[in-house]
Amino acid sequence: MNKLVKTVASLTLCTSLLLSTASGASAATYTVKSNDTLSGIAKQYGTTYTEIMKLNGLRSTLIKVGQKLKINGTASTTTTSTTNSKVVSVAKNYLGVPYVFGGTTTSGFDCSGFVYYVFKNAGKSISRNTAAGYYNMAKKVTSPQVGDLVFFSNTYKPGVSHVGIYLGKGQMISASGSNVNIASVQSSYWKSHFTSYGRI
Repeated sequence: MNKLVKTVASLTLCTSLLLSTASGASAATYTVKSNDTLSGIAKQYGTTYTEIMKLNGLRSTLIKVGQKLKINGTASTTTTSTTNSKVVSVAKNYLGVPYVFGGTTTSGFDCSGFVYYVFKNAGKSISRNTAAGYYNMAKKVTSPQVGDLVFFSNTYKPGVSHVGIYLGKGQMISASGSNVNIASVQSSYWKSHFTSYGRI
């Protein structure tokens, strides 16, 4: 009888430790960004929006920018990497498309309209915004990845005024000058106006 009790107690302790370890390894805290939705966050972490609501005691799906959420899951870096590669692939399809101020179609793009169109067609949902608007939305990074955004200031007006898509190896693609083209971030002109890299 004592042997049985010890065995059950041992199994219970092992199970508790395993659950505790698994829970600790997968727990994460997520800070809500502009345009985030619970379903989108859940998809990123391989969970469900109802599970996030339950874990955080939420009564509705409404969330606010800056709000911190507890999430059981691990962010999918593979999905992010694949999406970013698709962003670059889609962007390169429109090399040479004319620059049109305010343009958001293949008839002509401006810099932010190009970003909006490319992201949308790469399956990365963002709202239509200006270069400054995307700058405010983006998480600033110092080590850019392919598909991140590159921001520049004082190109034709004060403040953040141009945005491009980072291609890697110091290059970006953007709608500038007369058309969509590839340029070096380190060229004399762009380097003098560089502000930061950002991730959406």
